[in-house]
Formats: sequence, structure tokens, C-alpha cells
Amino acid sequence: MKISIKNLIITGALMIASTSAVKADPREAEDVAYRMATNYVAKGFSMAPTDHSGVLGGGQAIRFLIPVTKGLDYVFLAGADQSALDVDVYVYDEVGNLILDDRRSTKLAGVQFRASYNGTAMVYLNMARANGLASYYVLVGRRGAAKGGMSSTTLTSGSQNPIVETAVTAGN
Repeated sequence: MKISIKNLIITGALMIASTSAVKADPREAEDVAYRMATNYVAKGFSMAPTDHSGVLGGGQAIRFLIPVTKGLDYVFLAGADQSALDVDVYVYDEVGNLILDDRRSTKLAGVQFRASYNGTAMVYLNMARANGLASYYVLVGRRGAAKGGMSSTTLTSGSQNPIVETAVTAGN
């Protein structure tokens, strides 16, 4: 079987072109998330990075935990790069009840809710569809005064950051 040099060059050029078009871009994902956040800052939300950024392929998901306080409003925003085709966000309470989700077929995902309990919210970021590996960047915002006489604290980096618990594959 003879392979011509011309065919090898064409195949190599196509492979290089296809891989460069599908590169994950973390900076783009972060920029998208912060552009999304500007609307919520204008509504009085204090936004904070979550130390949750990375890359996922289509059908992969990541779960992290967010401490919530009764009476405060929360927003979870996920920005993604051009390789992301469909990003979904699901928020569950501590006992596994779905609070809300964003399952729109877009690379932008975000949800907003008022906590009805003190505890932890489980947030799943699902990269439903992607062109290769896609970068994501998650921001969390909150606003309001805690109910029951508790004081509201500013969301900062450190002990209040959510903790990545596990990466999972969607459908498992």
C-alpha cells in the first residue's frame, strides 16, 4: 500500500487545523462569567470566584458544595469558552431535592434562588455538549440579610469557598 507524500501533508494539515480550532480557553470562560456577573452586581449581588474552573468534555459534570443561609439570595453562574455547546446547572438541597436548574441549550448557564434553609446546596455543572474539551468558570453571588437575627457575611475566598467533591459523568 503506497501512501503519497501529498496525502500525508494534507492529512497532517487537517489534523493540525482541527485540533487548533477545538482548544479549551480558560481566559475566555472567565471573561464570559464576569460579563454575566455584571448584571447581578447591578442588582446588589456580591460576586466571588469559587476556585472552580477547568475543562470538561461533553457528557461530563462536576459537583461542588456551596454554604447557604436562609433568606439570602444566591446566583450561580457558569461561563464557558467557544468549545462549549451546551452547559447546564442543577442545584439540589442537602437531602437531594432539586431546587432549580438551567437546562437551556446554550453555553451560558445560571440560576438564582432564595435559600429557605441554612446548610449546603449541591451544585452540578454539566457540560452537556462540547466540541472536544471545553473550559468553564463558575462564580457565586449572594445578597440580602439572613433571617433569624443572623448577620450576613461577605462571600470571600477562604473557608466559605465551595469544595469540589467529585467529578462525575452525566448519566451515572
